[in-house]
This record gives sequence, C-alpha cells and structure tokens, in this order.
Amino acid sequence: MEGFKWDIIKSIINEDFKADAIHLLKKSGRTIPSVAKDLGGNHQTLRNWLKKDSNRQNPDKVKIMKLAAELRSEKRRVMELEESVAILKKATAIFATSNRD
Repeated sequence: MEGFKWDIIKSIINEDFKADAIHLLKKSGRTIPSVAKDLGGNHQTLRNWLKKDSNRQNPDKVKIMKLAAELRSEKRRVMELEESVAILKKATAIFATSNRD
C-alpha cells in the first residue's frame, strides 16, 4: 500500500498492548516479572509502563510534567533569544566600525 503509515499502526497497537498489559498486571495481583514473562517482554519495560501510567493518573504529577515541559520550552526560547542578541551585537559592532571609516 502506497503512503500507508505503518508507524501509526504500530503506535496504536503498541499503546493498546501497553494498556492491556498494565490492566492485566493491576487486576491479576501477580508480580511484574511474572506478567512480563507471560507476555514475552522485559520486566523493566513493564515497570516503566506502569510508572508512566501511574504518573498520568496522578493530577499533581500531570501538572508537574506539564510545568516541566513548559519550563524546557521557555529555556529553549531564552537560549534562542540570547543567541539572536549576540548576533545583533556583532552586527552592530561591524556597522559601527565601517561607518567610522
């Protein structure tokens, strides 16, 4: 199929699989390594999925994650602006010296 986006399908299947694995883990009362072994995966991967899921369930952690993302974005913007200021300072110095000649 031309233009078909397999990556999208993989991510959808992957998210469904993750949700099912977390649901199985929570409802079965079994250990993480036991469930991971039955699913054919790594126990640390399942543990990471569980941690991300619990973070999404906690409103305080969701707010912290949003604020952290916003802070990263603002820091990136500050760096870009500082770089622009440095470039403008150099350009101003070049024009100022060329006008004196």
